[in-house]
Amino acid sequence: MAREHNFLLGQGERLVSKVQVPKASGPKNLPYDLATAKTRIAQRLANVTAQITQLPDDACPRGEAVAVVTLHPRFLSKSDYPSDLFTAVGLRAVGSRSRTITPEKWGVDRHGEDAVTEEIFVAGAKTAFDRWATSVKRWTDSTKGAESLSHIEDLNAFDAKSKLRGIPEGKGVLLEVVLHNSGVDSIVLDFIKYAKAHNAEPLIARRRDVQGLTFLPVRVDPKNAEDIARFSFVRVARGMPSLRPFRPSILRGAQGFDVRLPKDAPVDGAARAVIFDGGIPTAAQKALLPWATLVEPAGLGASVGAFEEHGLGVTTAFLFGPLASGQAPAPPLCAVDHVRVLDNKTGTATDPDYFDVLDRIVGHLDKNPGLYSYVNISLGPSLAVDDDEVTLWTAALDKRFAHGKCVATVAAGNDGALDEATGLNRIQPPADGVNVLSVGAADRSGNDWARAGYSCVGPGRSPGIVKPDGLAFGGSDDEPFGILTPQLRGGHTHGTSFAAPFALRSAASIGAQLGTRLGPLAIRALLIHRAHTEEHHELKHVGWGRFEADPLQLVTCDDDETLVVFQGELPVGEHLRAPVPISNVTLEGDVHLAASLVIAPEVDPEHPGTYTRSGLEVAFRPHSAKFTKPKEGAKPAKHAKTRSFFSPANLYGQSETVLRDDGHKWEPCLHHEERLRASSLADPCFDIYYHHRESGMKVADPQPIPYAFVVSLKAPKVKDLYNRVVRAYAQQLVPLRPQTRIQVRT
Repeated sequence: MAREHNFLLGQGERLVSKVQVPKASGPKNLPYDLATAKTRIAQRLANVTAQITQLPDDACPRGEAVAVVTLHPRFLSKSDYPSDLFTAVGLRAVGSRSRTITPEKWGVDRHGEDAVTEEIFVAGAKTAFDRWATSVKRWTDSTKGAESLSHIEDLNAFDAKSKLRGIPEGKGVLLEVVLHNSGVDSIVLDFIKYAKAHNAEPLIARRRDVQGLTFLPVRVDPKNAEDIARFSFVRVARGMPSLRPFRPSILRGAQGFDVRLPKDAPVDGAARAVIFDGGIPTAAQKALLPWATLVEPAGLGASVGAFEEHGLGVTTAFLFGPLASGQAPAPPLCAVDHVRVLDNKTGTATDPDYFDVLDRIVGHLDKNPGLYSYVNISLGPSLAVDDDEVTLWTAALDKRFAHGKCVATVAAGNDGALDEATGLNRIQPPADGVNVLSVGAADRSGNDWARAGYSCVGPGRSPGIVKPDGLAFGGSDDEPFGILTPQLRGGHTHGTSFAAPFALRSAASIGAQLGTRLGPLAIRALLIHRAHTEEHHELKHVGWGRFEADPLQLVTCDDDETLVVFQGELPVGEHLRAPVPISNVTLEGDVHLAASLVIAPEVDPEHPGTYTRSGLEVAFRPHSAKFTKPKEGAKPAKHAKTRSFFSPANLYGQSETVLRDDGHKWEPCLHHEERLRASSLADPCFDIYYHHRESGMKVADPQPIPYAFVVSLKAPKVKDLYNRVVRAYAQQLVPLRPQTRIQVRT
């Protein structure tokens, strides 16, 4: 059978079941006994209280100060979170960040040299710290919170100098000050008074709050920056990032080429996309009128030609893909709203920060909930991702895409050629978001492709460490990306700005062919699942691989392959067992098993190290007749033996202890593929467990969360595998026949 008739198999959720799997648990060997822990904490508390006492009163709103509690890296799970300790001493956690440390003692024989742990910012009255310092030496095993003392590796005051990042030179520079607002507005108001009293000018009208963080531009002389950072609830003060420049631009040396736009209506009349960018020139607006509508938010200033040029290129990359001389453009897949978010004030002295641009994006999204199936953002701060801080852009957009009801692509940035040792070449916000597809650029559209040299690289933060999610063709000097110019001719360019909407076009092609039978989470999972990579490609360069651009390849299988899509909700407190549907099918030789799992979690931006409120833990059980031998006197195992599949080593390429003990299970996107012997498989299945937390702690009333799971098996020696599976599961799995066919441009 030809591939074009082997359609993906849907409704895999008909095969799932809920199972109870006992958790392996038991007491951990403590790195410090209680007596040692009390001595260590008392010494550190003495230093903390001495430094807190020296803080001026106006730097401590309501008489409160902030200190930093560093957890031992073996005690990072939500069940080990020291909430009882904080309550007992009158403190509260207001935020956290990741840090790599070498503990004084490990408490176990086998361990790495260092590990990633959490620093928790705790706030409370200065007197609370003093009382804790005075009383801790008298604590006993029965004292509330005493058990958690052994979980603490360090305790320090929050030093002002440590809060400063990239302070620019000059007079009257603009800083982005991030505050832990603790849900109390008076903290922010007190900071504004404090800043004014220390010769700084807070731009109050440009204050923005996202959950427990407040972002506030402050103009100050650099010599006074440390004074500003001395305010207790300041988390970080950094040079105000600018909007990333639109480069590389259109190659001016080229004369351009003729473009004859199609006359077709959008393939999918039910879906709609939105692109946030610099606008569309007037002449091009008329030419694109059948498919694209320009939207200009209220209060927007005049347009800028260079911004419109960029916006036109981004829009046509989504509508038509890369244009080429002598080739008819591909038909648009769906209608698009182009929302102009840049004006003549953007990036000038009268509009020195990027807040207005983000306001226009989130404002339009908030006013139009549910309107868009696809979203593209090819702009953002000119700032490499920071492991222990989340930007306003990332926090605001992750919050809005946590519903998982649209596919959002974000350009990774074009600073990939900058210094790797200092991390300046890492992806740029908001491409570090966990609820978006971060898209880098490939240098070629055909085979023998690689990451384009300008394309920013990963990793992202953990969780969300695999960034970019993947690459799409974005052009290079050897093979530029063809876009429409304001003269309505073809022009050559390259950049992740164009790779991102081209990847979104691949997502739209799935929706156009299959309609609503696959939700946005399933489309994301399928794009990741079908991404291509080679052994010589580095994960941090290409993510999961180069996204498939051929619409037919995305929705069909080879004769010797089967691919099943599961969609639904993950239950609370139970495992969801998803079988690989090959029962009643005899396999031979080597087989290739691949699986992809995606959720869209809520986030806590004030806790970058515990950023996602939901995570995934998956056990692979390859053979239903093989069980772990029980220990003497123990009951036989109820479930088949597990083996590694979505392991930290497979995901990161390094041992889990280099990162953090429980970091892997909080990733919201998992993908792996592996070659196995057919004889090792008998009724194989994946047991999926959904973890939940909030601000790193237990959740009182967790709710089920939507998921999408894609699993495929390729068996080269079983030439009719697809037909065998279709026949065996005819009453359960449904071939997803396209409602329309998209012609591939030749």
